[in-house]
Amino acid sequence: MDVILHLGLHRTATTTFQVFLSRNARALADAGVEVWTPDRTRAGLFAGLIQRPQDQPEAELRRAQRSAGVIAVELERLERRGVRTLIVSEENMAGSLRGNLREAQPYPDIITRAARFRAAFGNRVTRVALALRGYDAWWASTLAYAVAQGLPMPPPGLLARLVASPRSWREVIADLGLAFPGVPLTVWPFERLGTRPEAQLAALTQLYLPHATGQRDWLNPSPRRDKLRVILRLRGEAAIAATLPEGEGRWMPFTPEQQAVLRARYHADMAWLGTDTADIATIAPQGHKAVGQGVDLGEGWPHAILPDQGQPHDRERQMV
Repeated sequence: MDVILHLGLHRTATTTFQVFLSRNARALADAGVEVWTPDRTRAGLFAGLIQRPQDQPEAELRRAQRSAGVIAVELERLERRGVRTLIVSEENMAGSLRGNLREAQPYPDIITRAARFRAAFGNRVTRVALALRGYDAWWASTLAYAVAQGLPMPPPGLLARLVASPRSWREVIADLGLAFPGVPLTVWPFERLGTRPEAQLAALTQLYLPHATGQRDWLNPSPRRDKLRVILRLRGEAAIAATLPEGEGRWMPFTPEQQAVLRARYHADMAWLGTDTADIATIAPQGHKAVGQGVDLGEGWPHAILPDQGQPHDRERQMV
């Protein structure tokens, strides 16, 4: 049985994709595909595997071992049923929004977290997948979601740290290459496939569901300015709410100059991946081939990228 791990990432239409998988579970099962989404993974299955590495004393390590044991039993059960492919979609495998904001960088401990799941699923993992998003919009969505969850409005110092962070999506990809040696990594830009869950499914499985339901649903979006103003006023922060621009559009906390820096960094990432003109990039274990591009990043790609850098839904999608 093949196991495909979809790590999200957060704020890249992951909920939309997961609900799409759940709503089409019967059609997928007919094709030999099982899906595990947060409804399953957060019902105890991954309980011992998603804590921060530094928050794992001996008792937590025992919980991790128990979770790995339960996963092994479930995988054997699926194989006895004749399931050919298991898609596991859970963004908390990569880390947490709170952790990203705490460190002012994307997924600083993803290599350690991913290694746990590599150990739990073993050699069954045949593909790892994730979506990337432009830094300005991704951080803005993260911050809006954080404020809605009760965190304070970001001070200018935090925004400056986010812009200046040296860690990019390239380092995240490099860490995953080290955590899953020999496993292909499929990447797509949120801007191209975020609203097309059926295309994401096809990229992972080569399976097309022409009559799938929920292909154009949009779930769990970050709150817009009007909703943020209401949230802040209800928290007794009317003065802060008044500083938000009027209207119902998306909230953008960064200055135009900061946005330009973040967008240039993302453009460089996409050019490196080959997705500036393609929907999907697949990084092979010994190099990189972008669909339609034929770009080759050379041998041993994970070690060539800054190796010193390696480091029910509404209810359950809280910041951990």
